[in-house]
Amino acid sequence: MAFNVQWRSPSNIAIVKYWGKLKNQIPMNASISFTLSQSYSEMKIIAHPKAEDLVSENSFYFEGIRNDNFGKKTLLFLEKMSDSMPWIKDFHFEIYSSNSFPHSAGIASSASSMSALALCIMSLEEMHFDKKIPKEQFLIKASELARKASGSASRSLFPKLSLWGELSSVDNSSDEYAIDISHQLNSFFEDIQDAIFLVNQNEKSVSSSAGHELMNDHVYREVRIQQANDNVLKLLYAMKHGSWNEFVEICEEEALSLHGLMMSSRPGYLLLEGDSIRLIHFIRRMRKEHGIPVTFTIDAGPNIHMLYPKSAHVKIIELVQLEFPEYISQNRIIFDHIGLGPKRLI
Repeated sequence: MAFNVQWRSPSNIAIVKYWGKLKNQIPMNASISFTLSQSYSEMKIIAHPKAEDLVSENSFYFEGIRNDNFGKKTLLFLEKMSDSMPWIKDFHFEIYSSNSFPHSAGIASSASSMSALALCIMSLEEMHFDKKIPKEQFLIKASELARKASGSASRSLFPKLSLWGELSSVDNSSDEYAIDISHQLNSFFEDIQDAIFLVNQNEKSVSSSAGHELMNDHVYREVRIQQANDNVLKLLYAMKHGSWNEFVEICEEEALSLHGLMMSSRPGYLLLEGDSIRLIHFIRRMRKEHGIPVTFTIDAGPNIHMLYPKSAHVKIIELVQLEFPEYISQNRIIFDHIGLGPKRLI
């Protein structure tokens, strides 16, 4: 009998950035991220027992169209996981994946898709052995699986706010999986909006994997590790006590430090574009001249994540319409907000 499971899992946006990794997807530094709501992947897996001989191979479908080449990472990950989860070898898998956002939009689709995959694998394990796994254990194991596929995916398993990376001063923190730290979130931050400005939707000139590798011999490697771990503790304090100014300071320092590390790598490279810089200046002007609580972060690409409380939304959109009307008319802004984490659909 075939097993059928489907999960929806969100992407996330890191405030303290993970940049640089050791063997087996272990992070050089701790990181913290907001879980998003509207930017998610859905993954459905039909697991056919090989003994029934109804399906002869694994297959991957993206947006309803078979594309094994596109799903290569997913299929390879399944093969790799079969070493530690040998029951996987007893099945052929039909995998159906889709995103709520354009694949090329510069949102961390590997975080949402690989976390959805990990959740599906965990559910299939429950079904195969007919044994319910306690929720906390289920999510920790899913986070560990997701980490092995894509480091940032480990943080997509939890609501609102999560931390990945072991710190002696944070209980239960681990390099192996992320943890839920939503209880640390002051009510002020619970309705944070994320307007994602799509500066460039083309594939990046330098992949994140290559960027992580360049940190191995980076001249600022050790300083960066210390900076990030210190910022995690400062951010936890700011978010627990509702300190917006402290949050802004850490958020922007981390975003610009990330791109500074890219520029000072050997070889150095630049992913920010003209509009990225214009938007940064625009956000800071809104804050200084209009007193609007708004800040930004940036992942490893040119797109800008504008962060602000929901109460500031109307005024911000008015100003965006005046200064960046093309982003509104061309639908180049994805409006998202803090979300409640993954959801099982089947």
